[in-house]
Amino acid sequence: MMRNCIVFALFVAMAAAGQSYPGFYSKTADMEFLHKQKKIFDLLMYVDQNVLTDTEYFEFGRNFDIAANVDYFTNKEAVHDFLVYFKSGFLAKDALFTYYKQEHREEMMLLYRLFYFAKDFTTFYKTACWARIHINPGMFTAAFTTAVIYREDTKYIRLPAIYEIYPNLFFDAKVIRDAHRLKMTRGYGYHGYGHHMPFAKGSFENVETFYVYSNFTDVCINPTNALEYKLNYFTEDVGLNAFYYYFRMSFPFWMDTKDYEVPKSFRGDFYYFMHKQIMSRYYLERFSNDLGEIEDFSWDSMSLPGFYSDISFFNGVSMPRRDWWNVVPFYKYKYVEYVKQLETRILEAIDSGYFYDTMGKQISFYTPEGLNYLGNIIEGNCDSFNIKYYGAYDLLARDILGMNFDCKCKDYYVPSALQLFSTSMRDPAFYRLYDRILFFFHKYKSHLTRYTKSELEFPGVRFEGVEVDKLFTYFDKKEYFINNAVAVDSFKEGKSFSIKAWQYNLNYKPFTYKFAVNSDKDTKAVMRVFLGPAVEGDKYDDYSYLLHYYQYFFMLDEFEVNLKSGMNNFDRLSTDSFFFKGEYMTGDQFYKKVLNAIEGHAPFQYDNRMFGFPNHMMLPKGKVDGMRFKLFFYLGPYQEVKSFELPIFGNFKYYGKSFGFPLDRPMFPWFFKLDNCYFKDIFIYHMKDYDVKFSHQY
Repeated sequence: MMRNCIVFALFVAMAAAGQSYPGFYSKTADMEFLHKQKKIFDLLMYVDQNVLTDTEYFEFGRNFDIAANVDYFTNKEAVHDFLVYFKSGFLAKDALFTYYKQEHREEMMLLYRLFYFAKDFTTFYKTACWARIHINPGMFTAAFTTAVIYREDTKYIRLPAIYEIYPNLFFDAKVIRDAHRLKMTRGYGYHGYGHHMPFAKGSFENVETFYVYSNFTDVCINPTNALEYKLNYFTEDVGLNAFYYYFRMSFPFWMDTKDYEVPKSFRGDFYYFMHKQIMSRYYLERFSNDLGEIEDFSWDSMSLPGFYSDISFFNGVSMPRRDWWNVVPFYKYKYVEYVKQLETRILEAIDSGYFYDTMGKQISFYTPEGLNYLGNIIEGNCDSFNIKYYGAYDLLARDILGMNFDCKCKDYYVPSALQLFSTSMRDPAFYRLYDRILFFFHKYKSHLTRYTKSELEFPGVRFEGVEVDKLFTYFDKKEYFINNAVAVDSFKEGKSFSIKAWQYNLNYKPFTYKFAVNSDKDTKAVMRVFLGPAVEGDKYDDYSYLLHYYQYFFMLDEFEVNLKSGMNNFDRLSTDSFFFKGEYMTGDQFYKKVLNAIEGHAPFQYDNRMFGFPNHMMLPKGKVDGMRFKLFFYLGPYQEVKSFELPIFGNFKYYGKSFGFPLDRPMFPWFFKLDNCYFKDIFIYHMKDYDVKFSHQY
């Protein structure tokens, strides 16, 4: 059975406590685990090539007969359904797969069910080997990845990072071209072009290694939309885009919880808060670049920033663009009218306080479950109460704003950036869309009863002060393993070299919070830390300021504190936050560690938590001369705690409050007269010299 997980887990996994957090642990792998890990990795290497005959999976895939092994599946109907549809014609192998095309999605779901209902790992693996050879690579990757995440017998198995599986979705066409040339020439006689060093050659673990310089994809067309592309270091950050991919894959909108026994109690909350966190972090970066708030748009007269990308799909097709003078194509007019109807229905439900289920029954919105209901309705996932009436607003809006051609043939459909989880955040329209979606949630929250003083105070506990180290950001060079960008003659050849892309990413110097808290008793508490903008020129008192800007505060941390009677002084490292995850070991290094362990050279340790918000993106860039921001600290009583475990994101604790509490809704003036709340102005300084390096050790 699928592991028990809870939909909101991703956020809580991000917000839970850090190094003191007992749910984060490592284990030593046994030989069975190691062989599974190697098999999974092999299946996703050079995934666009299905004729690498020297692989283990090729022989299994060529000889496996699904119909003859139907007894090795726990759900025979799933096997029958898949075979019927497969014989009628699945997506072509060189077609472009997207979750947002209904025919693609339905076929992928059939394949996922086939994987999921395999009775044991051997059957699952043989089925995956067969699919690796016979199924469209994008569809195979989507179904296989989800199955590995949710099958009990692949628990803690690490997948290659999505940017290692499909480098072409994270690096521009020039980088992919350079990678091809380096593979063909091994660097001999190739000098590239441009003022940056095009490549370097080295060796790692006796494997020939090439390094390609990667710029952000839109540098060539920057003048077309210069203001928006000030943010390309954020919107095109490889780690951040990969995080969004895994956030959406951790609980995909097409998955029906009742079929897989996954609790659905907080699915909509999860969808809301994760996008709220991403938008808050995006706004902090906008403020760092003097861009201000996002302009709204109208479905009747859309005026969106242009989107020009140098990304190409694996089959050579370029990613669709949206010109700066964009108008809605005529073939999307019908969708515009429909999305306007959906907006009207959603707003009517929010204002009236109830919505209709499929039987026409009124369901109250203003209950503890209301936010979850609203999130499900807007996402249009399988837990939406009435998808026929409320539709799938998120899906439909992406279709319109991407402005790609509405091709009816599934094999020739070219998805827009918004129709792929791995590229959505590159498009400026993504942030306009979710600014609109968050408006629905903020409107809903504005109708909720505001927190009372008794709900917010912590009698007998008082902040005496908080000190924070001086904050610095800088651009740091990172490397990414991109062998999957090239074609190889054999799997053996594919392991004989490594190609890595160098890219400068925003990073920060780790810092320490120093807390001074007075308590009149021994008690346990929960500290919550938020970072928000300090808007220059606006003369607000604390209440008025946060009433206007609370939605832009980004949650940095949440952790338990044991207070003693009297003065308490304690520190917290920024790197302790469970919200964030450090650098992901490159695939070639990880694979080498697995092989060494199989050969008995060294033990192999694996973690129960593999992903999180990228640590290097914790702080906004700031300015060279320093830019003022606000830190907000809230110390609340420790209440009932529930512990959960989510695949990939590990164990976490849920502290019984709404996501983002207490900044999850507007507040009354007494909020900032509470002793357990504390504001602090801080400055973030950006170091322009790329060579500046800070130690991550304390």
